[in-house]
Amino acid sequence: MDEKADKVVGGSAVEASAFAELLQFEHLLSEVSAKYINAPVAHIESIIRADLGRLGRLLGADRCAFYRLVRDREAVRFDVPYVWWPSADDEQIARFLPWIRSPQFFENFEYFFRKWSQGEVVQFYRLEDLPEDAERLRQVYAQFGVKSALTLPISVGGSTVGALVLATVRSLRRWPEDLVPRLRLFGEVLANALIRKENEESLWSALAEVKRLKERFEADYAYVNEELQIEHEIGDVVGKSEVLRGILQKAQQVAPTNVTVLIQGETGTGKGVLARAIHNASRRRSRPLMQVNCATLSPGLIESELFGHEKGAFTGAAARRVGRFELAEGTTLFLDEIGELPLDLQAKLLRVLQDGEFERVGGSSTVRTDVRVVAATNRDLEKEVEAGRFRSDLWYRLSVFPIFVPPLRKRLEDIPLFVDWFVGKHATQAARRTLRVSKATLRALQDYSWPGNVRELENLVERALITSSGRELQIELPERRGAVAIAGLTLAEVEREHILRVLRESRWKIEGRHGAASRLGLKPSTLRARMQKLEIYRPV
Repeated sequence: MDEKADKVVGGSAVEASAFAELLQFEHLLSEVSAKYINAPVAHIESIIRADLGRLGRLLGADRCAFYRLVRDREAVRFDVPYVWWPSADDEQIARFLPWIRSPQFFENFEYFFRKWSQGEVVQFYRLEDLPEDAERLRQVYAQFGVKSALTLPISVGGSTVGALVLATVRSLRRWPEDLVPRLRLFGEVLANALIRKENEESLWSALAEVKRLKERFEADYAYVNEELQIEHEIGDVVGKSEVLRGILQKAQQVAPTNVTVLIQGETGTGKGVLARAIHNASRRRSRPLMQVNCATLSPGLIESELFGHEKGAFTGAAARRVGRFELAEGTTLFLDEIGELPLDLQAKLLRVLQDGEFERVGGSSTVRTDVRVVAATNRDLEKEVEAGRFRSDLWYRLSVFPIFVPPLRKRLEDIPLFVDWFVGKHATQAARRTLRVSKATLRALQDYSWPGNVRELENLVERALITSSGRELQIELPERRGAVAIAGLTLAEVEREHILRVLRESRWKIEGRHGAASRLGLKPSTLRARMQKLEIYRPV
């Protein structure tokens, strides 16, 4: 065979090889195009990487990547690319991964970004073929050992959304120009699949947000209904005593902040009403106050109530449950009787107060929440800390801004206002116009020790509205004499009650023959000193 014949045969072999490669590529393109139509969104990323590997092996590339381009403030950047390389190069790639993941790494590809944004294909046979304005890119590729590359922008709907890159590290390679249109088709298939994935994820994210807002609305609606049914006077703080003015001044100071508030006081003193007043004066008042009474829930349920649980977290957990801290996002959570919280949950509460995060029962993912906490207790938490029943670190965190609500027996001046308020609350419209409270009744009320505080007074007024006949409200007080009257009181409180009784009977006259000092066997100056010490003030 002569030389001319050899060239014909050789040319035919090359053409046959190119034709076979083209057929394989067309087969790959057809298969890939069909594959993504019904591909599950969760699997698209892994499918893309697998198909990049098939493309790279078919076209003799050692690296094959698809970059998803994103416009950010008129600049172009790309997300972490989808890249394939031969498994033999794993060790080499691993050495570069820390550098590749750094934010500064992608600044080296500015030359590519500019060309891709202009819709230009960039191909080089040797690194030296790159122009001077691609010097940074040339240096990076040299460190990676890249020899040849073909890159082309991918457009969808007339907008550049990505770029397809083929590169070699083992040999020099030039890809024919007539391959570019087919590679564009391949890239468009990948781009459309990613766009579908992103759109579905955005849709699911939007649906999740709608569901979250719906759950929040339903929770708010349920709370509002519940509060209307039990007729809470939101934010109504009754009284005009000096001690109450001091409490309201503190509440006014702390309400606009996000500081945790600890309200302390005996049962029935109105700690919940004060918590509502603080919430209603805060920036979070657009949503209702959420509340949990820690004393009414068993230790096994309170964690789920506060933090929620995942499906299957325990027997009976048939579905995920959102806890109060999650529902209270953006509002105030009132934790009543915080002193009853079990020790193991106190650490979890401390974490929420400090970091604003927690895990649901049976869950491993961290949930973040923006909640303002107002806590209340009738216990002496300092003594509970000393006894080992309450964490000291939680106590310090809760008591950033403590407010003490005194018992009713130390707010006797407010009793007439409370009576009037409760009559208006519980009486019928007709009874409100006709009922009156005599001075003798008010004196008797102020002479009582009120172990049940404001709650006890409300119950007595409500009962009197039912039993009273005529136009005068007849309030029957429990037996207050002897041991029953002083049960549960300290010596100072017994002394205070006795001095108050004598002062009222003396019509608050201190000096003189029929004055309280004479009746008590004290000098007037001594009585005044005792009154000041025991916080006894004449009603205005």
